Amino acid sequence: MNYVFSSLIALLFTTTAFAQQAAASQDPTALGHAFFKALLDEDSKTVESLISSDLEVISFDGQSIDGDLLVQGVSGGAFIIETGDVSDEVTRVYNNDSAVMTGTWKSKGNIQGQAFDNSVTFSVVIAKQAGIWKIVNVQFTPAR
Repeated sequence: MNYVFSSLIALLFTTTAFAQQAAASQDPTALGHAFFKALLDEDSKTVESLISSDLEVISFDGQSIDGDLLVQGVSGGAFIIETGDVSDEVTRVYNNDSAVMTGTWKSKGNIQGQAFDNSVTFSVVIAKQAGIWKIVNVQFTPAR
């Protein structure tokens, strides 16, 4: 009986995790939220799974980085988010194969040892690649 109960619990957790991944791959808003959560959780594997191979990020200081550098920064501890809260997000979908998610991100952390605590407005451009939503561009602009 314990074996059956343990198996059911394991199946429940596995199904929940799979459903969350599937939702992110099928819904651009869920993908955007999963991206910000992965940054907060310092989960470089999830970040890598959500972005396109040619991702470009324009940071709030105007610097441009590619997806590989973002993943390295998250996995290597150079990019640390202590707190992060997405608000006022709006997602617009175009022709069922591209989308733009905009909103505000209040975050605190550090990049290569330099602390920040600010609000930025963001644009996340999402496109379907081989039928799967991927983040292709992210831009952060300091909020005034």
